[in-house]
Amino acid sequence: MDNLRHCLKDRDPYVRKTAAICVAKLYSADPRRAEKAGFVETLRDLMLDSNATVVANAVAALSEIGDRHDGVIFKLNLTTANKLLTALGESSE
Repeated sequence: MDNLRHCLKDRDPYVRKTAAICVAKLYSADPRRAEKAGFVETLRDLMLDSNATVVANAVAALSEIGDRHDGVIFKLNLTTANKLLTALGESSE
């Protein structure tokens, strides 16, 4: 858990984007543990990342989690929506 938390905040965008997908896999295996550790909230924070690929993977992970979750996973506000629109133009994924 500590290693994943560290990877989600790593300087390297490749590490952060890979860690975002790991959160979705952890959630699939143990939803309570992933939520209790704050990983879903960290994914929401990654939607504001400066790297478009990290943003894309965070959205993909949250989407995958949302398919398994009954509550609200995406919390969009103006800042997040603008960041997603910016990332959309910069991303090929």
